Amino acid sequence: MNIQLPNGASGFYPAPTNHIVGDPTPMDQAVYIPSISPGYAKDVYEQNWRRSMPEGVGLGDLNFLDPDNKLFRISHFMSSAGQALDQTQPCIIRNRDRSQTMMISDSGGYQIAGGHLVIQNSSDILRILRWQEQYSDWSMTLDVPTVYVGKPGFKYSTFRACLDQTVEYLNFYATNRKAGATKFLNVLQGNNLGEADIWYNAVKHFPFEGWAFGGVLRNNFYHLCRRIIKMQQDGLIQNRDWIHVLGTNQLETAVGLTALQRAINKYINPRLRISYDTSSPFRMIGWHLAYSLVKFDGKKMTLSSEVCPDARAFVDSKIRFPWPSPLGDRMVMGDLCVKTGSNHHVYRDNQANHYLVNHNLASLCTAVAQANRIFDAEAILGKHTIAVPMARAIASIDAVIKAGTLTELNRHQAVFNAVKTVFDDADPDIDRADI
Repeated sequence: MNIQLPNGASGFYPAPTNHIVGDPTPMDQAVYIPSISPGYAKDVYEQNWRRSMPEGVGLGDLNFLDPDNKLFRISHFMSSAGQALDQTQPCIIRNRDRSQTMMISDSGGYQIAGGHLVIQNSSDILRILRWQEQYSDWSMTLDVPTVYVGKPGFKYSTFRACLDQTVEYLNFYATNRKAGATKFLNVLQGNNLGEADIWYNAVKHFPFEGWAFGGVLRNNFYHLCRRIIKMQQDGLIQNRDWIHVLGTNQLETAVGLTALQRAINKYINPRLRISYDTSSPFRMIGWHLAYSLVKFDGKKMTLSSEVCPDARAFVDSKIRFPWPSPLGDRMVMGDLCVKTGSNHHVYRDNQANHYLVNHNLASLCTAVAQANRIFDAEAILGKHTIAVPMARAIASIDAVIKAGTLTELNRHQAVFNAVKTVFDDADPDIDRADI
């Protein structure tokens, strides 16, 4: 296994497309990409805080897209047309340093399907396309996700209706895109293996630069490896630069996608990068949850979450925030609980919620990095003691991609099926919804 060298150098893997100097995620690892809420992006940019920051924290320190941030930084992120299309205020997304960050834009397909974003004519499609071209380095093509088929009120009642409308969108994108403005990820859907194959065969001829995996493809590494083999046989991955897996942030998934990227880099395409996303650090605030500690054992890896302490007794309290993160280590409970009186549902204000978002994102990024480090270290010895089913799956991923045959894939199916927790918390209806 290749070991990451200092300063972004690598002993085997060349710098992939859009590699950023000093990238916090080593180039031979799959990249976790959070979907940033517009409200957080605007408030953090404005720095118009109503009260003082935690001790030792500056006004701009919640901007994790700033490469000079003293708390922590990320370099890759997602924003959705379903949330940000109408936002015109300056924010950390619109006003980012594009040489030090990379944005993937979601087209808003789930918001359209759920009725939160309306497409009435081609001008609405063009508006989304131009927004993606203006702000994004990579962009999802506009699709109609099949996950809503059969739900009351959904406009598209069948899989075929979703696919036919998506093909119309793809034709529009291919015809009306501005050359060089952004690169596109062709989104794959399907609620079962048969649908996924039909969808792939219907859209694979479009000349976009990468792929996004939704539907059943994101539910199991068997399906992911099967699609990679099909793409290799069709010559449709050798010259692609990016694969994005929609709606997941599990730690087993993180190390598995890193293994898949490394195998693809080694045996098929040395330039390709894999990413994956959720909006979980932002959504958790709605349930008053904060990430706490990582738990490792022989079966799995888990980043636990707990209900954040919230009570009148914590107003002005100097008791330290209980869970570690760059911001969490600097906070006391009085930074979070600020409202007085007895009739409050919660004692946090909007500023405190932004603190929790920052803590959650940093905790998740740290856990992902730690999971990758653990697997790399144990791989050197060839003896895994943590998340052993996933370790076996990682060995199978390498063997399957190296062989490049469905026969070899089927030999490893039981190993992939033993990984029980892959993607099981990633509901696309939630993760790509309005927040």
